[in-house]
Amino acid sequence: MNSRQFQIIMLFNLLSLSAKSQNHELDSLRNVLIISKTDSLLFDANRLIATRLWESDPDSAILFGQNALEIARRINDPSKIAMGFQSIGVAYDYKDNLDSCLFFLNEGLAVYKAARNEEGASHILSDIAIAYYFRGNYELALRNHFAALDLRQKTRNKRFIAVSYNNIGLVYRSRKEYKNAAAYYQKSLVLKKEINDEQGVLNSLINTGSAFQSQGKYDSALFYADESLKQAIKLNADNDILAANANKAAAMVNLGQYDEAMLILKEVEKKSSEKNFKNNLFSVYESLGDVYSNKGQFAEASVYYKLGLAISTQTSRAEQKSIFLKKIARNFFNIGDYRQAYLYSEQSKQLTDTLFTDENSRQINEMAAIYETGQKEKRIEKLNNDNMINATLAERRKRERNYFIIASVFLLGMAGLAYVAYKASRKKKELLAAQNTIIQKSLAENEFLMKEIHHRVKNNLQVVSSLLKLQSYYIKDEQAQEAVRDSRNRVQSMALIHQNLYQDDNLSGIDVQDYISKLSENLFQSYNIHPHRIKLIKEIEPLHLDVDTVVPVGLILNELVTNSLKYAFPGEKEGAIKIMVKEENGILKLNVYDNGSGLPDDFYTRFKETFGYKMIQTFIQKMKGEIKVYSEEGTKVEITITNYKPGIV
Repeated sequence: MNSRQFQIIMLFNLLSLSAKSQNHELDSLRNVLIISKTDSLLFDANRLIATRLWESDPDSAILFGQNALEIARRINDPSKIAMGFQSIGVAYDYKDNLDSCLFFLNEGLAVYKAARNEEGASHILSDIAIAYYFRGNYELALRNHFAALDLRQKTRNKRFIAVSYNNIGLVYRSRKEYKNAAAYYQKSLVLKKEINDEQGVLNSLINTGSAFQSQGKYDSALFYADESLKQAIKLNADNDILAANANKAAAMVNLGQYDEAMLILKEVEKKSSEKNFKNNLFSVYESLGDVYSNKGQFAEASVYYKLGLAISTQTSRAEQKSIFLKKIARNFFNIGDYRQAYLYSEQSKQLTDTLFTDENSRQINEMAAIYETGQKEKRIEKLNNDNMINATLAERRKRERNYFIIASVFLLGMAGLAYVAYKASRKKKELLAAQNTIIQKSLAENEFLMKEIHHRVKNNLQVVSSLLKLQSYYIKDEQAQEAVRDSRNRVQSMALIHQNLYQDDNLSGIDVQDYISKLSENLFQSYNIHPHRIKLIKEIEPLHLDVDTVVPVGLILNELVTNSLKYAFPGEKEGAIKIMVKEENGILKLNVYDNGSGLPDDFYTRFKETFGYKMIQTFIQKMKGEIKVYSEEGTKVEITITNYKPGIV
């Protein structure tokens, strides 16, 4: 055994003695710096210390990274020089200094490219993508992730290909493009299981749970949080254990399990703060704020929401910052401070619009198309090479055949005719392929224009809604104020439809579950109804309906729920409103029940001449429907519709 082998074994023995504690591991690495006199081993120790300190102490990480870089330059090892640049660049990323981060990462990338080290270059491209991702620049994040994926597919390293798939899925999830996110998560999970990458499987479980949390599927989110917690405990991964517990508590909060969730959240907050694991604190502060908000303790909720806003601002996490601004706005709304609620809501909206501009969306689709096109061009190039080989062989056989059939003019003539037919056929295929390309391009342009139209319609409706809201501040007559608010709610119900259309890949249908949930939430906010006083029960089948159907259905629901909120529960009376939507034997059924005070005796005399009642009757007649109203233990409205159009899924 030579001296170099002995020192490497010694380094890993020192690390293995302290695997249970990062502090012990750092002490072991520092001991290596003291006892070792070999440049290569000193480089490894300095770089490893830098990576361990990235999140908890980025300033120290930069110093150790600089030591590693100096040693690498002294021994003139290109790979180590690139790794030194990389360790410094990532430390600057944690320090939230993007310019310095990109400078050092690009220096390392240039060294790797000069050395033709594709695997090393892919790692730095991935780090650059992550830096852009955390700052909300999803177009540049995807561009670098796809570039890293391309290099990793060349090296055929399944472990890192799986990492790229997972990272691309994260960007799509932040874009709320859950279908694309799920597809890349699945690709990643398959590869990780194939190579028995237990840490990678853990990351995929955590990401899958987060995706379910974002979609409001809290039971599934809780299941995956428990599975990821088991895996993290098995791997003794401190940060992942805290992250899994934070995700578990967030799911429990949304399921109403407040007391148990609070115990977990307080413990995660304490340990994450001690170890400076800031990424866990976003979820912790949001969930703690939600618990207090749901309990009606709005002052306590505000404390945690503002802590979350501060840390997201400090770390330049634009997406989390938008979430906390929205939560703070809702908190001010609940305590009746409408001016502050409006100011924070506007900040959240401006930040969200910045994150999700049409230009950014166009560039993301463009990068995905570039990657897919690149893959197709490689396959086409391979096919062309195969065709050239086949053509050469065919030519040789043709010459050999001609020696034997030179006297047969008839057969030569037939061969000539066959060749002409082949040329004509190939020309037709080329024309068809060109026409197909034009059609596909036209379809893509039309889809982009349709999304732009829906976006602008949504924005115009939002402007109308805002103008009505401003106008209501100057109206003293209570009945007139009520009419303006009803008009705002009707406008908002239509704006939600166009918002869903321009954010979703499917332009021909609306997700009824998601739409009705948002619509009812807006109405409860509009009338300042607290969830503990009037409970909303939803039994909505997973339906996709055409826009022409959803518009009248949304306006009908808006009127019925509004009437229940306004008249069914006078004073501070408590109760429940139930919304049922289902499809049965070609009939769409729409029911709204409440257990309030019921209909007055003069209901039809008083209300049949109102605008809302006439609007409902007009829509029902147009959709060939029928309405039945009962006043039994409250009010029951049952509507059946036969003339409706499903959306194309």
